[in-house]
Amino acid sequence: MGSGIEEHQYFIFCFKGETPGLHGVGFLIKKEYKNNILSFSGLSERVAILQLEFNKKIISIIQVYAPTEKASKEEMEKFYESLQEAQAQTSGDVLLMGDFNAKVGIAKTKEDKILGKFGYGKRNERGEKLIEFAFEHKLSIMNTYFKMRPNRKWTWKSPNGKVKNELDYILSNQPKSIRKIEVLHGLGYSSDHRLVRATYSLQNTKKCRISFKSSPNIFKTEK
Repeated sequence: MGSGIEEHQYFIFCFKGETPGLHGVGFLIKKEYKNNILSFSGLSERVAILQLEFNKKIISIIQVYAPTEKASKEEMEKFYESLQEAQAQTSGDVLLMGDFNAKVGIAKTKEDKILGKFGYGKRNERGEKLIEFAFEHKLSIMNTYFKMRPNRKWTWKSPNGKVKNELDYILSNQPKSIRKIEVLHGLGYSSDHRLVRATYSLQNTKKCRISFKSSPNIFKTEK
């Protein structure tokens, strides 16, 4: 395990993990975007940041895996310390995503700046913490901005299949750049979570084709 960058035939794998079989975060990037990678940093086995550049537009993507509800207060504080550290390293457009083990629920009064009209479930303490972080850094919780059927909103289900919650989110400081959020199912892998996918628009890119530029820091990994 540890932290590193692996180049495979069709993709590049950036990862950070210390506990075999538990925790760990990472990114899979299509090989065609190799020269758009500026840097990757694994701050902990729960938080990592990847920076990309497309046509002089910088995108900072933070991937997280938050402690579960059974985790101690100290574990949660440590997680948010790592998250604050990652946020401090961002520039340009910011995308924060992953398993937050939080339920944000329905928007309350004066929360319309970061929450849309389509929340799901009932908010819990972890959800309050995530909302506080979102307000602090002006990040919109994009799952709540797109209307979906209830059976397409949940991202996690209990082992017996009776409890379903929305725990995985994508946040952005440029909400107008997110054109679509969808929860995918039936992808053929064994997990109690479903994949959340965002369609992101590079506003200053008129065509779908992306021009590559060389980056000397592509395989720089910080530990």
